[in-house]
Amino acid sequence: MGIAGRITPLLLAGLMVAGSASAADRAPVGRVVRQEGSTVILRDDIRSPLLIGTSVFTSDVIETGFSSRVTVLFGDGSSLSAGPESRVQVSDYTIDPQGGRTSALFSMLSGIVRAVVRQAGLGSFAVQTDTAVASARSTEWTAEITPAGTAVLGLEGVVEVRSRSTGAAVTLAPFEGTDVASGRDPTPPVTWGAPRVDRTLRLVGPANR
Repeated sequence: MGIAGRITPLLLAGLMVAGSASAADRAPVGRVVRQEGSTVILRDDIRSPLLIGTSVFTSDVIETGFSSRVTVLFGDGSSLSAGPESRVQVSDYTIDPQGGRTSALFSMLSGIVRAVVRQAGLGSFAVQTDTAVASARSTEWTAEITPAGTAVLGLEGVVEVRSRSTGAAVTLAPFEGTDVASGRDPTPPVTWGAPRVDRTLRLVGPANR
C-alpha cells in the first residue's frame, strides 16, 4: 500500500482544514538545513521540490521518498528530521516576537521522525500519529509509524507518550522505548537493544545540533 493509502480519515481531514490558508498569508516558521534523496513539500495543493534553504510554513506537508531524509530547523532552534518514506505535516508552530516557542505540533502520516527540542520550559512540542502523542518541553526522541501502531524512543531528557485512544501515558528516559497500538495503552518503558536503536537512528540520520 502506498503512502496515500495509509492516511487515516481523521488526519486527512486535519490536513484539508489546516491547508485552507495560503502561504502568502503566513510567515515561514523554519527552513530546510539537510536534504538527501527525493523530498517534496505539499503546500496549497501544490507539490514542489524540497531543497536546502527552502522555507517551511505552518500547514506544509513534508514528504520523503525511498532512502531520503530531510531536516527542518525552526526559529527557536528546535529541529525535526524525517527519514525514508515519511509524510508529516507542520500542524502548528508558533514563535513569539522574542523568538521563543509557544507551541508546536506535527502530525505524522507515515514513516519516522527525529525531534530535537530546544529552549527548556518554553511552550509545548508534540508529535502525533493516529495512535499516540509524544511530547516534551526540552528533549530528543524518535517516533515511527509501524504496522502495529507507533514506536517511540527517548534519546535525551524525558518524553511523555500518551495513547490517543485510552489517554494512558508513560514517561521515557534516554534509550527507553514504548509501542502504542490502536485502542491500547502504551507498553511499559523498556531499554531498547542496540540493534533496534541502531536501525532507528540509521533511518533518521544524525540530529541537527
